Order: sequence, then C-alpha cells, then structure tokens
Amino acid sequence: MTAATPLVHTRSAVAEFTIRDVIEGQTAGQLIVAADDWGWWATLLGGNTIVPTTGIQQAVAVGLVRAGFLVRRNHSYHLTHTGHDVGKNRGFVRCAVRGWEPTFRKLSEAALDEFIPAATEPGEVARACTDIARRRPEIFAGIGAAIAADETPGCTIDLGCADSGRVQALAAIAPHERFLGVDIEAEVIDEATTVLAGLGLTDRVTLLAGSVQPEAEPPAWLARVDRDSVTTAMSFFLLHQLASDGAGIAAVLRGWMEWFPNVRRLVIGDGYLLEADQWTQQPWFSPTYEIYHTITGVQLWTQQEYEAAFAELGWSVTRRMEDHTMLVTTVLERG
Repeated sequence: MTAATPLVHTRSAVAEFTIRDVIEGQTAGQLIVAADDWGWWATLLGGNTIVPTTGIQQAVAVGLVRAGFLVRRNHSYHLTHTGHDVGKNRGFVRCAVRGWEPTFRKLSEAALDEFIPAATEPGEVARACTDIARRRPEIFAGIGAAIAADETPGCTIDLGCADSGRVQALAAIAPHERFLGVDIEAEVIDEATTVLAGLGLTDRVTLLAGSVQPEAEPPAWLARVDRDSVTTAMSFFLLHQLASDGAGIAAVLRGWMEWFPNVRRLVIGDGYLLEADQWTQQPWFSPTYEIYHTITGVQLWTQQEYEAAFAELGWSVTRRMEDHTMLVTTVLERG
C-alpha cells in the first residue's frame, strides 16, 4: 500500500506553548483523573453537584476551581462551560496522564534506541478507551440502531474490547443481539467479566482473552467461538497498531473476514494521521497521539489509506462519524 499525504491543519496565527502550560497542564491532568476516580465528572455531567467531605477532596476541588473547571456556590461545586468540556473528554486525559505515562517515562533511558516498546497501564488504557468511545453517545446510538435493525439477530464481536464498556452500551440498545469481546489483556478481561456478571449480562455477552492479530495460525480463543454466527465485527483504537505490526490495514481486515465468513458489517473507530509543523496547528490530542506512536514504532495511517483498504476488500461506507477531526468511526457494509 502506498503512503498517502496526511491531512494538514493550520491556523493563521500559531500560538506557542509556555513553561506555565507545561507545569500547570501536568497538575491539572492529575487533578482531572483523580476527580474522575472519585466519580465527580459523572456526577457533574449528570446535572448534580459535588460536596467535598475531606481535606484532600477540598484541595482538589479548589484546584479545579482555580483552573476554571468548577465554580463554587455555597458549599457545593458546579461545572463551568470549560469544565463540561473537560468532563466529556476525561478519557483522553486519562490515556495521556495515566495510561501512557510509563512509556514516556522511559524516554530518558532510551536516547540510543530506535523505538521504545510500549509500557502502558492496561487498566487505565482500557478505561480511557471506553470513555473516549462513549463521550459521543449519538455515535453509539447509531451503531446500536443499525445492529438492532437487522432482520435476523446475530452476534457482534468487539475485537480489542478493553473493559467491555462499548459492548455493555450496545447490548442495551440491541437487546436481541449476542455479543463477544476479545482483548489481549487477560486481567482486564477477568475484571470486566466480573462486572458483566453483576449486571446480569453474561447470558448475552461473552468475553475472551487473546490476540486479535491475524497470524498464520488462528488464535486459541477462536476455537471457542461460533464463527459463522458473527455478522458484525467492531474494532476501536486498535487497527492502526495491528496494521503497523502486520502487513497493512487490508491484511488485518482480510484476516478477520476469513475468521468470520458471514460478517456483513464492520465498525472501525480509529485515529487518523494528521500532521503540522507545530503542535498548536493540530487538533487537540493529535500531537500526543502522534508522538506516542512515533516513539513506540507504530505507524499511523491517513484517511486515504483506510478508505483505499475498505474499497479493496469490497466494503462500502454507509456512515462516517467524526469526533474532533482526528478520531473517526466508520460503519461499512459488504457491497
């Protein structure tokens, strides 16, 4: 596959980062994730207020006020407009501040290395991926509606399911569909399975641990699956890495099509490669996404490359949903 020119986003006046942005940004990121671990953002986005009950909580709340994310009224705290944006996008913050931090920390010892093997916090990355995917509920409503509208219910598989948050959301929208989730992180799968049991979903949702990278030999988990029953295959935030490790986007998709001969719908959510001379010329989070993958040796792909692979394999785009420019969910049907 030939490389296509990446999209370039420019602004008439290019801002510069300052040392204040660097230091206070790091502090704000830690406060945002701590507040999320306490459930504050979910509470606030639900239209309720928070009331800190300890000294530590008070310190974090005051910090979030001074950052412009919260406002205090009497003893309770409310979201500001910017705080609402922060709460909706906390998954991206978690990914950078907690999930990818161990990889960035290794840079100091890697000056002579070509790449740094990714060293992530799997649970943090899994939760971040689910938060990112669910920040736009209308996207999942569209996917779920398409699945629910099938004349004959089938099985939907989430390849790289993380903590199963996406599957849980879709199971509520398409109540007659069965779901499979597969992820390489066995501990994440174990924890998610416990959550599913508590929700009473284990009769419709099955989670399995293993790789979803097509290889010469099929993965062991595939022997436990009714492959003919899978009619929808999904993957979010993973295809770029599998394509980089393998032989490109089309090769990965072709492998999945061989695994599931009756698949008639693909849902691919992934980040496009967007470049610019300065970070401030790119959509937010795009620079972090780009440099993380550059230092770990993972290739990112342009919109043209994704669409060329889809067309090569006979898939037609039925819906394309863009999330802050670089993150795109594409629903495809067989022609």
